[in-house]
Amino acid sequence: MIKHKRHTRHELMPEIMTRYANRALKKDPIAGETLEALVEAAAQAPSCFNEQPWRFLIAQGERRDRLMATLTPQNQEWAVRAPVLIVVLSKKDFSYNGKSNYWHMADTGCATGFMMLEAERRGLTYHPMAGFSRVSVEEAFSIPEDLAIIHVAALGYPGDFESLSEKHQARNHPQPRKLIDELLL
Repeated sequence: MIKHKRHTRHELMPEIMTRYANRALKKDPIAGETLEALVEAAAQAPSCFNEQPWRFLIAQGERRDRLMATLTPQNQEWAVRAPVLIVVLSKKDFSYNGKSNYWHMADTGCATGFMMLEAERRGLTYHPMAGFSRVSVEEAFSIPEDLAIIHVAALGYPGDFESLSEKHQARNHPQPRKLIDELLL
């Protein structure tokens, strides 16, 4: 396994420095207690009016196979080794007044970031994907209309780089990040 590390101007948390969307995964199972800990890490994220709009559908076994079928062929090629797939969803309306929650996706993104960093701390790879059919996920799992599907993630322990196709090997490394000056207005 190749351990990558980003280079930054400032010292940051080790998990931020080493985390990237690794495609090389092992099929090794992930303990239920570990999955619960990842959800608990997400639950610690801040949210508007403490709404906590994030929801997670954790798919293993038959549910994982159903979810795998909704991925694009390009993602299926490598994600097939992930022992767990996760659908990240977000409740679109506030519970306390039923009005639209403009911030639900930002809050869910923050919670997902907490989950990703806890996964990294525990030696896991959390790889979010946009390459899936929302309609197929909605149908396969009877997703209620009040939930927005944000992404599907592959979760697993880092595996053999050589298990990837040449195309995926070429993409399997931390991607460059914009410089601080480009991000500040």
